[in-house]
Amino acid sequence: MDGFEAYKHYLALKNHFSSKTYDFFKYNGAIKAKRESYETRNDKYFFQKLAKRKDITEFLVSLFVHGKKDMWIGDIVRNEESEQVFLKAQQVKQSLTYVFMGDLEKFNDDLVSSFVVEEGQHPHALKLLLREDIHIETFIILNDIMRFTPTWNKQISEQTIWPQIRQKCKKYHPFLEYDKEKCKNILVDKFNLKR
Repeated sequence: MDGFEAYKHYLALKNHFSSKTYDFFKYNGAIKAKRESYETRNDKYFFQKLAKRKDITEFLVSLFVHGKKDMWIGDIVRNEESEQVFLKAQQVKQSLTYVFMGDLEKFNDDLVSSFVVEEGQHPHALKLLLREDIHIETFIILNDIMRFTPTWNKQISEQTIWPQIRQKCKKYHPFLEYDKEKCKNILVDKFNLKR
């Protein structure tokens, strides 16, 4: 991959996480960009540096999910904080089952009550995510198993924080690889749920 290809890859992933309509997977990462325009950019050095990474997709995804919003490419490439965000995200990914089990300890013994929306307010599960008591990966896995977001969309009255979280989770979900059946079994056993 050269700098221009890294630039297009960066734009495709940035659009995936910032746009409601662009889907990185649907369009196979394709995006309109002209090499001539790229060549006139003052920051193309950073894209050349980014192109040398073998883990470019995972690196950028971790920053778009866990990093500061709207980071400039220069900060992404040369900032030590970016590398720390990436390494932390990799640690979670490599021990995702363990992380999931640990996060489940933060929920009420009556799991279902953690997902109930009362009077349009944020449910306990969402508050856990917002306080960073649980990982976004756990939240996505739980939604994949329990399918609570359609109900929340109708019942949560505030229309600023929840829509942003919902969008981030929706965009991150296709990049998250995990054993759904194993996580489902962990959830069922932990809370004595019906299979």
